[in-house]
Amino acid sequence: MGVRHEVREVQLRDAFIAVVGPALAPLCRAISIEKGVLLVATKNSALAHQLQMEMPTIVAGLNREMGGEHVKRLRFTALG
Repeated sequence: MGVRHEVREVQLRDAFIAVVGPALAPLCRAISIEKGVLLVATKNSALAHQLQMEMPTIVAGLNREMGGEHVKRLRFTALG
């Protein structure tokens, strides 16, 4: 089961890049998912706020890319 979880996280990272697009992708990245909450690291708090405002669109896009209801919400942290 650990391998399946790791594969899903890699797929989610790729889907995240596709959903946020090439302009934002270098400024943020999907880190991990736990219980439907995707942890996203952002370069600054303004970007985290922007992504927070767009959360419904991002979550819908991720679930569409992944082919299921894998992501329920996003949580943000600083990009290190």
